[in-house]
Amino acid sequence: MAAMSQHTIASSGRTYGGLSPQERKRQRQEQFLQAGIELFGTIGFRQTTVRSLCKQAKLTDRYFYECCGSLEKLLMDVYEHLMVHLTKQVLTTMRENYDGNHPINAMRAGLDCYFELLEEPRMARICMVELEGISPAVDQLYHAYIRSFGRIFNSLADRAFPNWKADQQQREVLGISLVGALRQSTTHWLMNEYRTPRAVMVEASITLFKGLMTVIETAQNDY
Repeated sequence: MAAMSQHTIASSGRTYGGLSPQERKRQRQEQFLQAGIELFGTIGFRQTTVRSLCKQAKLTDRYFYECCGSLEKLLMDVYEHLMVHLTKQVLTTMRENYDGNHPINAMRAGLDCYFELLEEPRMARICMVELEGISPAVDQLYHAYIRSFGRIFNSLADRAFPNWKADQQQREVLGISLVGALRQSTTHWLMNEYRTPRAVMVEASITLFKGLMTVIETAQNDY
C-alpha cells in the first residue's frame, strides 16, 4: 500500500509527529503569534506583510489564513496576548505587595512591574504605538483595555483615599485620564530610548496619582 501523504494524515484526525491535528494547529498559531510580536514590534504593522510573517514563522501562507485570517486579526491577537500578560503580572505584583495599610506601596510595585515589562521594546511598541488608526475594530479593542486600566486606578483610589467621592461618570473620566497620562509618558519614554530611569518614571506616576486624589479630596472638603 502506498504511504499516505502528510495532508491525508492531518485531515484524518490521526497524530503526526507525536501531535494531534489540534495540537499542530495550536503550534502554528503560536509560531504566527511570535512572528507577529517580532515584526509588529520591530518594523511595525504597516510595514509587515503576509509573506514576511510566513517567512518569520517558517510556515506557508495557507497556514497563515487558516490560523490568523488577516494581518489585522493577528495584530489584535498579538496585542491581547501581550496585554493579558502585562495586566496579569501587574495585578499579581500589586496583590503580593498590598498589606492593607499602605496601598500606595502596592501601586508603586505595580507601576515598577509595568515599566519593567515595557522596557522590552517590541512589547512597548505594540502596546503603546502600533494600534492607532488601524480600524474601528482595533480601536474598540484598544479602548476596552484603557477602560480596564481605568477601573484598576479607581479601585486603588478607593483603597488609598477611602473618603473620596465621585459619581460613576466622574470616576470613569478620572480613571481614563490617569491611564492616558501614564500611556503618554510611557510612549515618550519609549521614543526617548528609555533615557529616564525606571525609578523616576514610577515616582513621577505616583506623584501624579497622589496629587490628583489630594486635589479631589480637598475640593470635596471645601463644599
